[in-house]
Amino acid sequence: MKNALSAAGITMLQECLTTDPVYAFDFDGTLAPIVTEPQAAVLPLSTRIILNRLASERTCIVVSGRLRNDVLSRLSGIPLAQAIGNHGSEPWLDSSILRRYVVAALPTLNERLSRFKGVGIEDKGVSVSIHYRNVFHRAAVIATTRQVAQSLGFSHIIPGKLVLNLLPPGAFDKAQGLLRAMEELHRCSAIYIGDDVTDEQVFSLPKRYNVLGIRVGYRRDSHAALYLSRQQDIDVMLSFLLQQGRTLR
Repeated sequence: MKNALSAAGITMLQECLTTDPVYAFDFDGTLAPIVTEPQAAVLPLSTRIILNRLASERTCIVVSGRLRNDVLSRLSGIPLAQAIGNHGSEPWLDSSILRRYVVAALPTLNERLSRFKGVGIEDKGVSVSIHYRNVFHRAAVIATTRQVAQSLGFSHIIPGKLVLNLLPPGAFDKAQGLLRAMEELHRCSAIYIGDDVTDEQVFSLPKRYNVLGIRVGYRRDSHAALYLSRQQDIDVMLSFLLQQGRTLR
């Protein structure tokens, strides 16, 4: 991995920018700082101003694990080309099919995990997130959640920051959601910035998809080509993308 703001990183970005890519961003931990309570996450004013300018001039999308309406409400007023929620499923898939699966699974999840004080079971309509930030016996929660999710037939169990995301059969992951957006927007390349394990699905895409991955926070085993040292660097990156986009006109 190279630092995205180093000379080598900037060279890679400039090369990608000549292809008129989609600019794609995760929300939590990328555009917005990570907070203890997910509902308290807020897009900083400085980031909002720069992102609004960038989205007004370039094709910008957000790919989030949040409900699509949730992330849209936090980005209200910004002219995004698309907002993708539920790790990639919204708005592309028939939510009624995935919803029936989640509804059937919730009683068992609640029953098996209720013994863990502090666990949070978030019903996200077409997926489920198990939050264990406030749990003392975290290893036990993780093991039990995996066991129950596998027995219920969830197709993806995706770890995040103190959360396990359970996706039913047929659900999209972030990579699938991004590729679908690129197809809809008639773009053959993308720059994707994310910070979590869920974003590794995008970073791991084969080179033929022309997605340049940037991870927020260095991680040796990441598949991203570039990284930003910290979340606060996102404003610098957005400003760079804005400036470079204008020079390419």
